[in-house]
Amino acid sequence: MAEPKASGTFTDIMTHCNCWHIISYPRSGNHAVRAVVERFSGRPTLGCPGAERDDPPIYLRAPNLSLDLIKIRDQQCIGRKSHFPREFIKHDAQEAEAGIILITRDPVEAITSQIYSMVTPRIFRKGVKPFFAVRQAVDDYLGSVFVFRAMHDRKRIHVRYEDFIRPNSGVPAKLLQLMGFSTIPSEAEVAETLLLSFDSLQRPGRATRDRKIVEKLRNEISKRLTYDEVLALAQFQSGELP
Repeated sequence: MAEPKASGTFTDIMTHCNCWHIISYPRSGNHAVRAVVERFSGRPTLGCPGAERDDPPIYLRAPNLSLDLIKIRDQQCIGRKSHFPREFIKHDAQEAEAGIILITRDPVEAITSQIYSMVTPRIFRKGVKPFFAVRQAVDDYLGSVFVFRAMHDRKRIHVRYEDFIRPNSGVPAKLLQLMGFSTIPSEAEVAETLLLSFDSLQRPGRATRDRKIVEKLRNEISKRLTYDEVLALAQFQSGELP
C-alpha cells in the first residue's frame, strides 16, 4: 500500500477525528462503507443503537468470518451507524465530537427498495395508493441529509454510493485519506471488501417484484425528490468526494 499525497487544507484538518458517525437512509450503502472503514482502519463500527444483536460490526458477520478479510487490531469503535435523526442523537450522546460521513444514493432507487422491502406488496395491489408511504419515506430520507447540514461545526464528508461502489473510482481510498488514515488500499482489496456488503442490499423476492408497483413508487418519489436536489443539500460546506 502506498502513502497518500497531501491534497489540500480539508484533508489536513480531517486527520484529528477519532470516531465518525456514518449516516444514510436505509438501502444506501452504509454496510459497504462500514466494511471498507473496518478493514482498513482495523477498528469496528457499531450498528444502529438498540440493534446490537441484529446489526453487529461487519467483522463479526458470516461473510467476513468465512473470508477473514477484516482483522480488528483496536476494539475502540471507528464508526457509529445511523439511518434516522433519532438514532444519530443516541449515538452522538456517546461521541459528541465525532465527525460525520453522509452516504447518499439516488432517492428513487433507495426509497423504492426500502418501501418494497418493508411494505407488503399486496397492500398496493388492493388499490392503496403509494402516496402515504412515499411521503413518509422522503421525510426520512432527508433526515440524515439535514443532520449533516446542521452539524456545521463538525468535520464532514459526503460519499455518493454510486461512486463508492464503481470499480476503479478511487473513492474508497479517498474516503480513508480524508478520515486521516495513511494507507491506501488497492482496487483489488476494495473490490473484495465490497463483496462482504452486497448481501445487505438484497431482500427475498427482489427478482419477482411487481413491476407496476415499482413504477408507481418510482413515479411518486420522482415528483417529490430528485438526486440533484439531494446533492445540492449535501454539498453544503462538506468534504465532497469526486
